[in-house]
Amino acid sequence: MCCADVSGHEEHDVSRRRFLSYATAAIGAFIATAVSIPIVGYVVSPALKKRETPSISVGTPNDFTIGQPKLVDFTLTRRDGWVEQPEKKSVWVLRKTANDFVAYNPRCTHLGCAVSWQAASNHFVCPCHGGVFTIDGTVTAGPPPRPLDTLDVKTEGGRLLVAYKDFRLGIPQKEEA
Repeated sequence: MCCADVSGHEEHDVSRRRFLSYATAAIGAFIATAVSIPIVGYVVSPALKKRETPSISVGTPNDFTIGQPKLVDFTLTRRDGWVEQPEKKSVWVLRKTANDFVAYNPRCTHLGCAVSWQAASNHFVCPCHGGVFTIDGTVTAGPPPRPLDTLDVKTEGGRLLVAYKDFRLGIPQKEEA
């Protein structure tokens, strides 16, 4: 027989077994959601976190001669959790005019070897595979896939600041590493 009362309406009574299965499913869904939110946050947060680019003081504007690239060495501290690791880095700084500066990452865009300035030929030269760059960073010879990577430069408080970054090597487009 059908579950109908005298008035013709079906009964909607929930059995104890059905109630416990609904309650168990609801509690399981709540626990799964509560556990998955931090996991999703852990996985996604590095992509949303903005990297801080360190600005390094490389001297005063008067430390640089117009038209002559100068290599400036500095120490950068990399932090990984609680570990701080000092890294020796450098940049080539070129004073183009009295108030116009350009800074180059000193790594060849081919495989990352350090380029050097050859004043006699007025070129940057990579010793690894014969990469040659003009004073404005353009490739003139060798396998480098793109010009020297430029870095942001600004003058603040009488100091010349360079925003140091490393870039991916061996590819034609400039992408941060």
